[in-house]
Amino acid sequence: MTERRDDLDLTLLALLSRLLDGSISDQEHSELQHRLRDNPAAQQLYFDYLDLDTDLRQMSYGHSGAAEKPLGPSRLNQKTTALFAITAFAIAASLLLIANYPEWFRTYTVAKSKTKDAVLVQSAGGRFFRDTMPAVGLPLESHHEYALIAGVIELKFAGGAEAILEAPAVLEIESAERLMVKRGSCSVHAPPGAEGFQVFTPQTEVTDLGTRFAISVSEDGDTEVHVVEGAAEVRGHDPKSLDKVLLKERQASRFDGDNSSAIEFTSSQFRGHLPDRIVSFRIGSTAGVSNGRLESVLVQRDGRPHEYTVQQLIGVEVTHFRGGSNTHHLSVVLGDEMSGFSRTGTMDSDSLLHTGMLNPGGGRQALTHDPVLGDNAKAETTPGMAIRFRQPVVNAPGPDVVFFELQSVANPADGDGFHVSPLQFEPGLRSITVMRYDITLNSAEALRLPKFELLRFESKVSSIKDLLNGSFKQSRPALDFFAIATAIDLSDLGYAGDVAVEGLFFQDAADDEEHQVDPVFIGGLPLLKEKAQ
Repeated sequence: MTERRDDLDLTLLALLSRLLDGSISDQEHSELQHRLRDNPAAQQLYFDYLDLDTDLRQMSYGHSGAAEKPLGPSRLNQKTTALFAITAFAIAASLLLIANYPEWFRTYTVAKSKTKDAVLVQSAGGRFFRDTMPAVGLPLESHHEYALIAGVIELKFAGGAEAILEAPAVLEIESAERLMVKRGSCSVHAPPGAEGFQVFTPQTEVTDLGTRFAISVSEDGDTEVHVVEGAAEVRGHDPKSLDKVLLKERQASRFDGDNSSAIEFTSSQFRGHLPDRIVSFRIGSTAGVSNGRLESVLVQRDGRPHEYTVQQLIGVEVTHFRGGSNTHHLSVVLGDEMSGFSRTGTMDSDSLLHTGMLNPGGGRQALTHDPVLGDNAKAETTPGMAIRFRQPVVNAPGPDVVFFELQSVANPADGDGFHVSPLQFEPGLRSITVMRYDITLNSAEALRLPKFELLRFESKVSSIKDLLNGSFKQSRPALDFFAIATAIDLSDLGYAGDVAVEGLFFQDAADDEEHQVDPVFIGGLPLLKEKAQ
């Protein structure tokens, strides 16, 4: 998330102070993580603050030598405390000199520690084998082999180079100017000042000469190098076994053992950015405790980040609902008596991520024809949920709709699968199935939600009328629940660019009999500013 520096300083300093003295709450810790994520200035302040805290603790030792017990934080004398406050304020004030809105993806301040050769800039569903994916902005361990088994990640090296790796890949960070890729695909951008960055493969050494290039390494170590711009120098590990090869813009070669051969250049080998997706979102708090209310969502659209407040999102109206075998169909705030009016509010865009309509029906096969809609329990209506946008959503480049699910720690970590279909099929239109969300339970961006009441209806729900009038029993789940999310691109359903879409149909994918999708919030994204202009 991109934030103004004048909104950052005092609040962030207070959170850092509570982190160091151990008084930070879970909600404040989540807020701190959110502020540090994707914010280079905040991250640098974090490192500076830690360094300052360490220095001050060393200053707190008396002059009598090592035998004297250091003072605890509460025993720092007034002079030291004042120095701490003045220095912290100076750090915060220096941030005001930074441009209010730095470039979100490419600008990154790397911490001064020599152990931070490379930090994680972004992750799109990235997952390591037996290693925990660090939070965005934190370093990966050098001289340690990582196996990327899912997703795409972007690394920023202290020397200035950037690398995007796609699963499956095996990598090792050797230094601030050197990356080992033992298997998989890697795209490298070395901007001015980062020339000389090297990528080692099992058979080759690729040295950047000021360029963008892509490397693909097969299981047996054979390597392809495609130079998008600039130049790169390739040689074998044994200088006697392979002559040095200079590749220039739009040239490519394959290196197989002691041999090299020119191949057709393919620009698609190079990945310039991570997939479009929901990057993160924020929820509000009341008296320091999460209230579960969506405040904003950060979405990458057409390769660029866009942040939207919940007020900017296009709301929906639920026009059809037919449940499946699971009759837990509504979640509501604690203590809500659930009159007909409040049930209606829960079903639409109330912005609370722990209340909404749960467990719509579905099937293993996605629709290939128009869903049968209606509010008659006796009609052969289609299981699932239809929504109509309060104003049409225009299909723009990248995602057009955000979808949030309520998910417990005992549910599938990737999210419950669901189908998305047009309300009316036309030539070229189709359904899509989502089986893995952009933000999963394994993502640092998944946020814990408040407790809520769960409504279990005493008979099957076949219409909205049943939801409004049916009898039910209330219970309070004991497990912790989180909000996870994914984005939907209307182009994937076959809609042409700039086409206005009035609504969609959602169904559970019936991939898991025990768990069904819980769509607590759906919103359309407004037209991109450049499109609107």
